[in-house]
This record gives sequence, structure tokens and C-alpha cells, in this order.
Amino acid sequence: MSCIVCIATSLFCLTAPIAASAQVDVLTNHNDREHTGATLSETELTPANVNARLFGMLFKRVVDDQVYSQPLLATNVKIAGGWHDVVYVTTVNNSVYAFDANDAAATAPLWHVNFGTPASVNDANFGCTDINDKMGIIGTPVIDPEKTTLYVVALTKAGGGFFQRLHALDLTTGADLPNSPTTIDGPGFDPLMQNQRTALVLSGGNVLIGYASHCDKDPYHGFLFGYDQTSLNQVGVFNTSLGGEGASIWQSGQAPSVDEKGDIYFITGNGSWNGTTQFSESFIKLDTDMHLLDWFTPTNHLQLDKDDNDLNSSGAVLIPGTHLVIGGGKEGVLYSIDTEHLGHLGDEHAVQHFRVTSSHLHSMVYWKSARNGDVLYLWGQRDRARAYRLVGNKFEETPFMIRPDINDGHPGAMLSLSASGGKNGILWAAIHATGDSWNESRPGILHAYDADDINHELWNSLLNPRRDDCNNYSKMAPPTVANGKVYLASFGTENVGTGQLCVYGLLPNGPPPEAPIGVRAINKGRFVEVSWRPVPEAKTYTVVCTLGSAHRVVSGLTRPELIDPGINTGVVQYVVRAVNANGQSIPSATARAAIDVAPTRHRMKMN
Repeated sequence: MSCIVCIATSLFCLTAPIAASAQVDVLTNHNDREHTGATLSETELTPANVNARLFGMLFKRVVDDQVYSQPLLATNVKIAGGWHDVVYVTTVNNSVYAFDANDAAATAPLWHVNFGTPASVNDANFGCTDINDKMGIIGTPVIDPEKTTLYVVALTKAGGGFFQRLHALDLTTGADLPNSPTTIDGPGFDPLMQNQRTALVLSGGNVLIGYASHCDKDPYHGFLFGYDQTSLNQVGVFNTSLGGEGASIWQSGQAPSVDEKGDIYFITGNGSWNGTTQFSESFIKLDTDMHLLDWFTPTNHLQLDKDDNDLNSSGAVLIPGTHLVIGGGKEGVLYSIDTEHLGHLGDEHAVQHFRVTSSHLHSMVYWKSARNGDVLYLWGQRDRARAYRLVGNKFEETPFMIRPDINDGHPGAMLSLSASGGKNGILWAAIHATGDSWNESRPGILHAYDADDINHELWNSLLNPRRDDCNNYSKMAPPTVANGKVYLASFGTENVGTGQLCVYGLLPNGPPPEAPIGVRAINKGRFVEVSWRPVPEAKTYTVVCTLGSAHRVVSGLTRPELIDPGINTGVVQYVVRAVNANGQSIPSATARAAIDVAPTRHRMKMN
């Protein structure tokens, strides 16, 4: 007999919430719409405490298949009768999971939805295995700033056909919102041949959805679709190779970047080019209505196309406080372009271009360090990790930091950075531990380096593999770092068909918090409002409610309050514990309330 049931937030409103401590959300791929890859409000993780003694894996969540997307984090979400930090994970099996982001004991998801049978690489003769098997959800979703809606694209197989659909999901229940889903379509668009590889991003009230190919298998184009966030009506389509072929928007999974005006930047891969309607191997700038504003194409674009040296393997990154957009590709050359004047055809129009790595460039991170100034970090395929300074509007062409170790193969490291402003920077690098990840799943490793001295490794996930190993590397999914934790996607334990989310943070290293005081339980008829005074040292709270011989634990609460709709009448007892990295407090004093009228509707089992 359960004391707690899962309730939609529309059924009950909590009393005026007690202000929670400032928390960091990661609602979009690579942290922000410029895609710098840096989170600058990290106060818990520092170079002093990220080490094998104090830092490690806190818990792991097994999901139904491989995770290609970056985990997203929304804090203080009103869900399941209380407030939780929630991490959202998608799989190639067309599943979306919402897990409590802090609570190691909350093994079941807060919700889980599945959109049906996914397409797989066996549904067409693609000619390669860049993706191993299923390919339902590949691109990273996006969450709106109000934290009400998660947008995600799923590729499903039904009735002998294939469908790409945009879903707008209620962040608290996973249910499709009004007008959701909508089928993605346009002239020349083939839902099976087009790979929704890039992360979704929001701009000007629209959801932007980019497309590439599977193994360059024709027919395909580089499409960017725009859909209204509320109506899900299509508001625009930009085809990068109209009348031709190719020019995919791939970017190793990174979303298009968006500046403060809402203008959109991305880079294309190999295909047709004529400088009017076909723009392979090019930087593209669109306005908020998805009209072409400007473009840049390197002098050697025909050779890049011939050699399959896609210009866009890194994606476009906007450098804050400048008019620079940067990106590079499989040739290992970094291009820096003036966003006010991209310049069209010819290297002479670039602000700068030079070789930064010996092979493919797949991920970059920018940070303004108090010690070293403006720094760009990268770790290319079959190369060493490097850091370059930006001085004025140009990069110094000789790296000022290089690590000695070389990674073994494709695609190099996916990078993220955490810092408190310009200090305590940590460069996080997810990469395969051995071998090459081009056509198979490989064992992975997560590194943490001092961002002011990348030759100082702080920690890695194989120093204590029994505790910290996250198994197979999730190809091109950067780690998500926020609020003292690192969320890492994984391909799981097998080559196909398995997936995981690993959560790292500070290990116990001191006394647990004090017990909550002032616990109150107020009868509201069909439910009980439970509240208590905040505990300064607490990260979350756990509530145990007891009715007769039955009891239920609700954990991971980020605010000192809970709505409990009992399913039976009687006297319910409540005990609260405060929780942080050092454990949980002793129980609070007991609070009691009598439920006079048991609910008869809107009940569903809590996962």
C-alpha cells in the first residue's frame, strides 16, 4: 500500500516554494547557443578535489540501447510531488528517460517513453557501420529555457515506411504536448536516408533541426528545418545543395550556433557547390527566418570534396565578445571567420586559417582563463591534446600547451570544460581508451585535466576501474558538467544493444548534514503538504512516509517540501533526512497528518 503516488503538476500546486540555491542547467548541446562547451558557474569541482581519492562514480543507470546524445540537465523541476534535478537521456531504440540527477538510490526513471520501432542500418544498403545498429534517436534534444518542454526527433519504422517526427514532450511526464508529434518533411527529403545527427537548438521561437547522411549514401541533402515551438508548424527549410546533392550538416553531433541577434551559423560537408544554391564545404549564416545572409568557402573546397575531407567535422563555434566564428574539419585546419563579413569564396577572406591538428578535428572548447587568457582546447583524431591562445582577434599559431600522449584513432576526444568564472578550470575529455571507434564500440575513458596546465592530469576513469569505468565510449557525446557532477553517456557493455548513463561526483569526505527541523504535515483533504526548514549543507532530501505497516521513500528532493496524496485514509507519519555527498543525516522528528478523503482519480503508479 503506497503513501505516495506520481501526480502531474497540473493537478496540485505547491505552496509558495522556498528559494533554492542557484543551480546550473544544461538545456542545450555543449552548454550554450554559441557552443563554447564551457560551464562557468562550477563551484564544487576544482583541481584540488578532482582526484582518485575524492572523486569518482556515484551511480550508473542502464538504458535500453546506445546513447549518442549528450545528457541534458534541468534543475528544480516540479515532478512526482516535489522538486528534483532531472537528467534526460535518449537512446537509438527511440527511448527518452528522465532520471533523478542526484539520488543514487533512485534507480527507476521518473518517466520513460518510447516512440516505437526504430530504423536500423540494415534497412538500406548504406555501405558502412558508422552507426552500429539501431538509429532511432541520434541527435541531442533541446529543452526550452522555461523548463517546460523537451524537443526530440525520432526515426520510426511503421507500416512498411519510415518517419522522422518532432516530439514536444512535457518535461515532467514525458507526454506529448498539444500538436505533438509532427512529421518532418520537405522537397527531396527522404526520412530513411537523412541522418538527424546534429543536436537541436532553439532560435527566435523555433526549433532548428539539422540533417546529414548515412555514409554519404545518396540521395541526401544538408537540410536545416525550422518548426514553431508551440504549434510545431514548419516555418522554414534551408537546403544546402538545392538542385545538387550532399553538403550535409553533420558537425559531429554539434548543433548550429546562434548569436545574440538570433542569426544561425553552421558548416557543411562534401557535396555540390556552385556558390548560389549549393554550398558544400562552407560556413553558412542564416537570419532568424532561415534566409541566407552570408557564406564562406575555402579556396581548396573542390579538393576537400574529392578527398572526403569534410570541413564541418568540428561544427561552428562563436567566440563570445568577438565577431569570430571558428570551425575546422577532417583536414585539421582551423578557420576563423568574421561573422560580420564571411567573405564568400577564397581563403583570403578568412581572418585566419592554419593547421591545428594532424587529422580530423571533431570537438573544441573555448575558455577565458584568468591565468592564460582566451584559450581554445582541442584533441584531434590520432593526435595530442593542444591548447591555443587567442590574442586580440587572432590565434597564436603555435600551441602553448601540448600533452605528450596520442590517441589511437577516430574520432579523437569530445571535450567539455568546467570553471568558476576564469578560475579552477577543468578540461574534461571523453575518448576511447584504445583502438578506433569508427565502425565499432570501443572501451572508453574520461579524463580530467587542469585547464591551466593540461599536462597535469587530475583524474581518469580507469585509475580505479572497478569503481569508475563507464565501459564503451559514446562516440561524439561530450560530458555534461554541472553542480558538482559529471554526466557521461555510454554505449554500455556490448558492441550493439546496450547503453548507460554514468554519474560522477565528490565521494564522502566528512560528516553528513544536520537533521532537518521544523517538519510540518498539513492536511489538505485529499493530500498532505509536507515542509521543513532548509538545511544549509543539504544537496537533497529524503522523505519516508508511513501509513500503518506500509511505508514509502521519496528521495532526491531539491526543495524542502513535498505534496503527498495518500491513497487511503488514516494517520500518515513523515520523517525527513538531509543528504549530501557525505551521506544522509539522522532522521528528523516525526510529523503526522490525517488523510480524511482518499483520492479516487488521477492516480498512477510511481516508477
